[in-house]
Amino acid sequence: MDRTRKKDLILVGLAALAIALIPLQAGEFYLHLIRLISIYSIAALGLNLFMGYCGQINLGTAGFFCLGAYMPTVLQIKLGWHFLLAFPVTLLFTGMVAWAASFPLLRLRGHAMAIGTLSFAMAVYLIAERFPSLTGGSDGTEVPSMVLFGETMGNIFYYYFIWACLMLTYTGCYFLVDSRIGRGLKAVRDDEVAAAALGVDVQHFKTLAWLANGVLAGLAGALFAQQSGFLSPSTFSLWTNVIFLVMICVGGLGNNLGSVVGAAIMTCLPYFLVTIQEYMVLVQGLILFSVLRFLPEGVAGTMMKRLAGISSRIE
Repeated sequence: MDRTRKKDLILVGLAALAIALIPLQAGEFYLHLIRLISIYSIAALGLNLFMGYCGQINLGTAGFFCLGAYMPTVLQIKLGWHFLLAFPVTLLFTGMVAWAASFPLLRLRGHAMAIGTLSFAMAVYLIAERFPSLTGGSDGTEVPSMVLFGETMGNIFYYYFIWACLMLTYTGCYFLVDSRIGRGLKAVRDDEVAAAALGVDVQHFKTLAWLANGVLAGLAGALFAQQSGFLSPSTFSLWTNVIFLVMICVGGLGNNLGSVVGAAIMTCLPYFLVTIQEYMVLVQGLILFSVLRFLPEGVAGTMMKRLAGISSRIE
């Protein structure tokens, strides 16, 4: 194992330990914030695989996020399934939907792909809104609490459960991008024609990244539904797609840590700027413009580059 990877794993381990100890001191507000950051980080990591590492455009992540939220809820309410049974079925379902959608969508390019993926998200949103007998419609629906061994699970349980899912997701993405699959994704991102000429199966790697994007967004949706306790279609509107896109751009495209940093920034922003809530869209737009203009590698990418420069000078 090289020194860089060993450093990264040590830092991730220390971060995991620190987060695990937070409930001992932090109040409920901060625990709620960390749960949301962790959930959005999972979705952002999936989108980053498709956009940051594979170089494709996706404005439909909210569609998978919505499917992942409603599928286990419907299974629990309509069929009486336990969440731990509905959970893996939901991931399988979102993967199957992503696989089916890959046939028409991944044959598109550029603006056509952006419009196609956005149309997919809007179609899922409309289904959630127009079928109240299934989803509760615009009035929303209550999500059953998880019960284990006769006890209803509380916020501390969800905190550790969601954090464990994030750590598994981050570790998986970390090793994936440094594997043969990751090198294939980067080759497709850099130049599809050259990659195909060198024998890289471009469509295969696009499909893999798309499936990962869909499944991870579905995972984030399932966790979001369970910890929030209530679902409404408005949560999965067009603006949700924009927020996911802003997260990975602010944090840094093609950077796993950037997905987490971007999710943290964009999740915390509305809470800490609540006094100017009516200007939040403007503030988010200014942040995105500033990062793209002055920090093209994103907040995390720029920090890592500068820390690497300082480390090399010290050595």
